[in-house]
Amino acid sequence: MAVKSIDDMSKEELQEHYRKEREWMFKRIQKMENTIQDLKKTIEDNEININDLKLELSVTKEKLKQAIAAKYQSQKHQVIIDMPTLFSDAEEEVLKVEETENQEVITVGEHQRKKRVKEKHINYDHLPQEIETLPVPDGEDVCKNCGAKMHIKKYDERKELVYIPSKLYVKVTRIPVLECVECQSMNEEGKSSYQIVSHPKPIFPRSMVSPELLAYIIDMKYNNGLPLYTIEKMFERQNVIVPRQNMANWIIGAAKYLNPLYDLMKADLLRATVVQADETTTQVLNEEGRLSTSTSYMFVYRNHKYAKPIILYDYRASRSGEGPKEFLKDYNGYVMTDAYDGYNKVEGIIRSMCNVHALRKFKDSYKLLPNNKARKTSDEAMAIEKYDKIFHTEHKIEAASMKETTLEKQIAYIQKMREEKLKPQFVNFFAWLKEIQTRNTGKYSMSQAIAYTLNHQEELMRCIENGYIPLDNSSCERSIRPFVVIRNRCKFYVSPKGADASAKIYSIVITCIENRINPYMYFTHLFENLPNMDLTDKEALRKFLPYSEELPSYTKILTQKEIKAILSEQGK
Repeated sequence: MAVKSIDDMSKEELQEHYRKEREWMFKRIQKMENTIQDLKKTIEDNEININDLKLELSVTKEKLKQAIAAKYQSQKHQVIIDMPTLFSDAEEEVLKVEETENQEVITVGEHQRKKRVKEKHINYDHLPQEIETLPVPDGEDVCKNCGAKMHIKKYDERKELVYIPSKLYVKVTRIPVLECVECQSMNEEGKSSYQIVSHPKPIFPRSMVSPELLAYIIDMKYNNGLPLYTIEKMFERQNVIVPRQNMANWIIGAAKYLNPLYDLMKADLLRATVVQADETTTQVLNEEGRLSTSTSYMFVYRNHKYAKPIILYDYRASRSGEGPKEFLKDYNGYVMTDAYDGYNKVEGIIRSMCNVHALRKFKDSYKLLPNNKARKTSDEAMAIEKYDKIFHTEHKIEAASMKETTLEKQIAYIQKMREEKLKPQFVNFFAWLKEIQTRNTGKYSMSQAIAYTLNHQEELMRCIENGYIPLDNSSCERSIRPFVVIRNRCKFYVSPKGADASAKIYSIVITCIENRINPYMYFTHLFENLPNMDLTDKEALRKFLPYSEELPSYTKILTQKEIKAILSEQGK
């Protein structure tokens, strides 16, 4: 079709042509505007993605720093970092000055060096002494000057602390068997009447294990952390074969004596105002329906520090909340834990959370900061300082409460002073965290620490409600540490039965130590007496609990003060 020239178009044709051109132009403009909008959106999306990538990169760097710090810092350094600072900067300087004043300063030329104060020798006068008098060798009693015979004027004394390794021997117990001669003469068949006199029962029938041997094995494994393989080799060096399979069977078999004690300890624990809980991993090889590489858990529960210590271990196949729910089903009170949600399954309890866990998160974030001047004025440093002041206030309140005459008055004083002094510090600290939360959004570790603390304000402040509630769960963590140390050596359990028996033994061993009871002497005392008792008699068994006042004195670990008091009394 031929295209008309504008000059040849009529008015109507020109108007139609202009309309079409205008519509086409509007469509082009609209299309260009849509394209521009799409480009703007793409740019915005890219900027968002770039910010997300930057944040993800920052988080990855912080996680990498945390992993490197956890891998290469020494265990000693970790413990120091984890512990809360209970003194303000000013008081720390005072302590440093006092420490310096206690040291003798020697001036040499233009500089000074510190001389260490000599340590005092430990006094061993409470130990028995064996005196050995050396004879004068022939020829040495002649004077080198005049040749006359010399006599002894005095003795020089040299003291040595002597250790003699334990000895092994076979104890043969001869039990009288009585025969009645009269019955033999009266009996037509000529048979005698026999009777065995009453005698202490062994731990296990037809077994060579003695109370002392089983107590020694338990002490070596659960107190000193030696695997049964190592104990077996120790016996071999004394020319005695004690297979570790036998030792394992004896330990599991001892559960019939220890389970009733464990149940009594659990009943006492669940009457406490506060129960502290924590858990750690372990491994069991032969567990039905699970791989040998599966992770199992050992829970630990203990009472508050104002009561005689009770520490109980509880083996569970998983970390599920069903474990604490089962263990604490009869408990109604406060439970101090970390933020693990599994404890929420326990009904009838009031949760309290550890402030050291929250403090630790701020310290972990602080360690990731560059080592420059800004580090000291950072939000992380300020958060640690504010939290330290809370711990310092609690420390002063507890110290002042010791002036009270009774435990009830001490707890009442602590609760009152926490309400007056500790609560305002908590409130101000949480308010400050809310203020700085926005500006720390891009910092992964710090934002996580702030979110953790603010999300658990109520549980972290629970100690205000009751003077028995501690500020942190450190004592429970210390109670689980011996198990962790031994776990790193022994690695795994063969069966759930062995893991459960170990949990019961750990409970008694650690409770012994916390109550200053010698585990070896205690278990020897148990295994000498429990086989001859009715294990269902709870009142009789209470005398054998690790915190019983009726335990014999030889099972107790005396303090230096108690040893000196006994020596002083003997001297009179």
